[in-house]
Amino acid sequence: MSIIIRRVSIIIYAFIGWCILLPLSYLFPKKNDLIVFIGGRKDGLFQGNIKYLYQYLHKTHESLYFLTYSKEEYLEIKKFYNKVVLYPSAQSIYILLRSKIAVVDIYEWIKDFRYFLLRRSTIVQLWHGVGFKRIQLDSPAYIENRKKFFHRLEAALYALYPKYDVLVSTSKFYTEQLFSRAFKSDKIIETGYPRNDIFFREIVEDDFIRCDVEAHHTIQEFKKEGYKTILYAPTYRETGGDPISSGAIHMSVLNEFAKANKLLFVFKFHTYTNLTNTQENLSNIVWFDNELDVYPTLKLIDLLITDYSSIYMDYLLLDRPILYYPYDYEKYIAKDRAIQFDYEWITAGTICKSEEELLKQISYSIIEGKDDQKQKRAEICDVAFKFKDERSSERIASEIDNILNN
Repeated sequence: MSIIIRRVSIIIYAFIGWCILLPLSYLFPKKNDLIVFIGGRKDGLFQGNIKYLYQYLHKTHESLYFLTYSKEEYLEIKKFYNKVVLYPSAQSIYILLRSKIAVVDIYEWIKDFRYFLLRRSTIVQLWHGVGFKRIQLDSPAYIENRKKFFHRLEAALYALYPKYDVLVSTSKFYTEQLFSRAFKSDKIIETGYPRNDIFFREIVEDDFIRCDVEAHHTIQEFKKEGYKTILYAPTYRETGGDPISSGAIHMSVLNEFAKANKLLFVFKFHTYTNLTNTQENLSNIVWFDNELDVYPTLKLIDLLITDYSSIYMDYLLLDRPILYYPYDYEKYIAKDRAIQFDYEWITAGTICKSEEELLKQISYSIIEGKDDQKQKRAEICDVAFKFKDERSSERIASEIDNILNN
């Protein structure tokens, strides 16, 4: 019965989209200077590349809107920018129909009929990270599902894999090895990521929109007292679980280690990770809200610990130590996400296989101050980024202006 209901819902969705909304999009003329931004993987999160490009363009462009599902986010952004709109609403639908350009950083932008409403718009895909995971058209799931008729039909009806007019990359390596394989696009531009501009300029008040300001200030206070700061940012597991519930790390052990060595741990988990039963209030551990923007805070961090998250690539631009703790490596690559490159090559720091080894490497890197990975960081940073400056937003804005003027 569930299969029948699902297939009926697909048919209804496709009928509304292809037979009603798409023809409707041809009845509304495009407004030549109108740009809409769609970001985030939950309710339209105002963070990452979307946030920082929006803020940059807001200085020079009047007709641009950020689209969000979240009333809370809407109200917070509204304090700084007037051009934010809730979706779905009559106003947001009208804006989508009239927009000449849509800027996105996720694949979910197509959902809830937005693909059909934007069918005649120019789509600029920023994406949300470079690392080593296989994504989109290059993912094993996509390749396998292409063999099944119903999956191919569903992908076509939902427009799951659209062609982009402009796709943003960070380097020639990622253009050739990732983006040209994972997406259909007319043009790939190597500009860098807007969110990384913040590493090369002064932080301003607007950067703290949708940021965990309380956690940020706590970190600042610890820094003033001479503490070293460590960000632990593990990625999301599609099969569930996290390092705490799995027993890969023990909060009390980390806290005692931090107290003994004048350290502060900052925990920032993936947006989708459910931490309801794992958070503890401990003296030397700060929880950073996993739905908020951590990039203004990265400049306060002395060492990063991660596993498969692409955050480490961006952190390379700060040239600070990184440790890797892929405690579930075999299970992750078999059941969660396939990886594209050799893990030991594409990472840029010591790989730890146990909590004990992790603590030893923290001592080595941040307490003893020994850094023997500097050359490797520079090597991978050169692979990942063509530009290392604060002009990524500027380069993308130039491309957008060319579209608006043609």
